[in-house]
Amino acid sequence: FDKVKTRCRKGIPPSVRGQGWYHLSAAKYRHENADRNCPTGSVFNLYLTQTPTLNVLEDIKKDLARSFPDHEMFRDNGCGQESLFDVLKAYAVHDPAVGYCQAQAPIAAILLMHLPPEQAFWVFVQINEEYVKGYFSDGLMAVKEDALATELLIQRVSQRGYRLLRKLDVDPILYTLDWYMTLFSRTYRAPQLFRIWDMFFCEGVKVLFRLALVILRETLDVGPPDIVTKAHKCDNAMDLIALIKQTAKSLPFDVLLIKMDKLPLTDIDLAQACGQARQQLNSDLNTTNNRKTSSRAQAKKHK
Repeated sequence: FDKVKTRCRKGIPPSVRGQGWYHLSAAKYRHENADRNCPTGSVFNLYLTQTPTLNVLEDIKKDLARSFPDHEMFRDNGCGQESLFDVLKAYAVHDPAVGYCQAQAPIAAILLMHLPPEQAFWVFVQINEEYVKGYFSDGLMAVKEDALATELLIQRVSQRGYRLLRKLDVDPILYTLDWYMTLFSRTYRAPQLFRIWDMFFCEGVKVLFRLALVILRETLDVGPPDIVTKAHKCDNAMDLIALIKQTAKSLPFDVLLIKMDKLPLTDIDLAQACGQARQQLNSDLNTTNNRKTSSRAQAKKHK
């Protein structure tokens, strides 16, 4: 595994990148296993004969033209738009509880840049159900959990950065939501994004955490002095968030990768932060529900 991880960190060769993702994600195994038990021989093609709810189809169609419109595959009425529609529709049939979420379109589009639609669909399934499970469910609880875990981890790797975030009362969901839900596809473009995904498919969601933490640490603490100074001169949360997102795109990418590798963060640290975040969110949810119950009881009492 160490050799594979090293290769992925250096970058999978473009000629085999799609197949690398297909195998690393275990999509190939899941694809073959599903088709073996399918009476028509292809679960993907079977899904395409079925129809999700009308609202889901309309939402998918609205987003087709917004997904990489400058890429030759996805220009108006391009072959990529048709394939993107098929992948997103098939997933909505596959998981009707999730249906379709806007952040899914760029993910599916990037997969289609590297894989035929059927293989792209199964990698997409693995992303949704194994890598970032729950990210697209109602309430976005899994994303909120990872956002809070990111804030807890900043406290470990950059006390100075953490203090600034707390001073301005920055909600971590405001800077992590777009990063995590789109797997950084709205922050980076090729070839940088593909390098991130090479590592993501090999090592999992911790790659997203490491990248987010390095961006935050560079912006708020140890990065270029002009950026750090500007961050500490921000007097409100929205200005700081804008600077964080701007810095993510401007920092030298090779430097980011080196610092991701050297970041003092273990798997145990990540697991503990996620557990603590889950516990805190559940406690907050219970408190909110208790307040609602109490309010309803008081309202009935005064009737």
